[in-house]
Amino acid sequence: MKSIFLIVGCMIWAACGRKTTTVNDSGTGGSTGVPVSLFTDANFETGLYLKGDVSGAPSAGMSLYPFGQKGNKPAWELAEWASKYLLQQNGMVEKNGEKLYENNGKLLSFMREGNTTKIRMDVKASAEYEHPRKSGEAWPHLLLEQAFSVKPYLKHVDKLILNFEGRLVNCRLAMPQGSFDAGLHTAQFQLFITLQNLNPQSSSYGELVWFGVPFYDYRHRQLQVYAAQDIGKGDATGMFIYSLGTTDYMQGSFHDANWVKVEKDLKPLMVKAVNLAKERGYLKGATLDDIRIGGMNIGWEVPGTFDAGFEFRGFDLKYLPLKEGSAGK
Repeated sequence: MKSIFLIVGCMIWAACGRKTTTVNDSGTGGSTGVPVSLFTDANFETGLYLKGDVSGAPSAGMSLYPFGQKGNKPAWELAEWASKYLLQQNGMVEKNGEKLYENNGKLLSFMREGNTTKIRMDVKASAEYEHPRKSGEAWPHLLLEQAFSVKPYLKHVDKLILNFEGRLVNCRLAMPQGSFDAGLHTAQFQLFITLQNLNPQSSSYGELVWFGVPFYDYRHRQLQVYAAQDIGKGDATGMFIYSLGTTDYMQGSFHDANWVKVEKDLKPLMVKAVNLAKERGYLKGATLDDIRIGGMNIGWEVPGTFDAGFEFRGFDLKYLPLKEGSAGK
């Protein structure tokens, strides 16, 4: 049976958007010793732009404003690829400080907790599917995305710290008995970060590595490293996917439905991912010096009939620039 990573990988490209070649040249060295967040608007104060349900032509033209419209363009985007039920601003309700959007197929909520915002994301795929998903059929997504306004060179990053505290709320298999196929069906909550060649003089300019942090997969309590090409469907990117093993970045398992805190320097693992991509023939003509950290998405991909929820808080990606004169790592 085909690995689900090959299936899910086909849609990751659309989930973050097409090749991003806009470059902010502030991604240079010169450290103040203070970690810098890659996120603009980490607490979602300016809302989320809705990209809609069609990955090939994203744009719903509307936004969600959980904390009120501030007049600025939202830094975040929300993708709901292959979904029947799309969230809308006029569907928001407030319950005890929680800003809640919900319909038959989705739930998305925001709640301030001190200096952070707790987010809950649910996909109710039992309402999305009319039958168990078959090979080649699309599946619902619920993804928070951001293209970084500053795209630091990987070579200029001393550390890239992932901070994350999350909890599986629920994951219920809602398929008829005997219809579950582990090669086709699962529910995955994961983070992907793009490591992109943004050197215009390089023959592989614009190509990237999908660097994954797989928080939860229904089928596996612990996940092994996955490294392969994004193939298997018409809109597959052909790019290299490197998804971490669970023990690379955390202890325990989100399967236990307890709060789990993650704090991990991803820089060495990112370098490993880029080097492995080059060894396997990707990023032709590029060197590590050409690679920038470009953007991310986080959330659910549900290629099976599951009703699943996950909540998290304290989520950030902060980089510590190398000091002037320091050698790249």
